[in-house]
Formats: sequence, C-alpha cells, structure tokens
Amino acid sequence: MKDIFLTRTLICIALLFSDCLVADDGNLEYKVKAGYLYNFTKFVTWPVLNGATFNLCILGVDPFGTNIDPIEKKSAFDRPIKIFRLDEAGFLSGSDLKTDCHILYVSAANNQKVVFEKIQSSAHKGGTLVVGEGEAFVAEGGTIGFVNRNGKIKLQINLQSIKQTGLKISAKLLEIAELIKEDKP
Repeated sequence: MKDIFLTRTLICIALLFSDCLVADDGNLEYKVKAGYLYNFTKFVTWPVLNGATFNLCILGVDPFGTNIDPIEKKSAFDRPIKIFRLDEAGFLSGSDLKTDCHILYVSAANNQKVVFEKIQSSAHKGGTLVVGEGEAFVAEGGTIGFVNRNGKIKLQINLQSIKQTGLKISAKLLEIAELIKEDKP
C-alpha cells in the first residue's frame, strides 16, 4: 500500500513540474541560439559595415525574451551591438526597412515566404545574415537555420544565399553545419 501511495505521489509531483521542465528546456534552447547569434560575428565577414553599431534585428515575435539582452553589452568589429525588435507588419510595409540589420533573425511565427520575398526586393538582401529556425528555413531562402535534432541545436547553411549576400563564412563554421543548396559543377 505504501508503494502505491509513494508511486502516485511521485507521478503527481512529476506532472506538476513537467511544465517547468519544458519551459526551462525552451529557455535553454534560446540561450544557446542567442550565443550562436553572437558567435556568428566571429565566423562571418561582412563586405561593408555601415553605421556606428552592429545591428542584430529580431523580426516578429521575439522567442528570446531577455535571454538575448546581454549581447548588447558586447561588441563586434569594434562597434557596440544593438538589438532591434522589428514588427513583421512594419517590415513588410517598408517602414522598418530603414534599420540597417547586419543579422536579421526571422522568428518561426512569421510568414517566412513573404518575408523572404521582401528581403529579396529590398536593401536587406546584400550584407545581411538572415537567420531563423526550422527544417525548411534555409531551403526557403534563409542563410543560416537552427534545427533541433534529438534535443541538440544544429546549423544548416544555404550556400547560394550566402553567395547572394556577399558575406563570407569561415571554414570552421562550415565544418560544423549541414550545407544546403551546394552549387553543382
């Protein structure tokens, strides 16, 4: 009888805290992704850096929350890093296109196909590293995509997209990523 009571109690406790564990896993996932975004500044070369700041833009719903804010205490290319949170509607209408984004993170909640069409037809096309998440992100036009495989964050890189932006990615970053859309000889 004690074993049944103990088992039921443990199951109840596990169920009570299961939401917390999932939330913490998501929190950890976006801490890791925020770290990657910062480290991309060490493994990607931009052809031209305009402005006094290095701008990291988050388009649409911000999945990072406060996990990404410590990046603003760092610098890239001798410039302070500034985070901009862009509204998807403003971006698509053109009002948020004035911000010169060096890294543009496209949230999975956005209509990515429409966002890519806007990027292709705007000044954001050249010199912007477009990063997002999900298996289809780089296949649809993103530059670097985060994919979650067995609880680990992996990178996919679209080589054609890189070529179009004029960015150069270090061989070290290419080594750890899955390469998509390689040019055929």
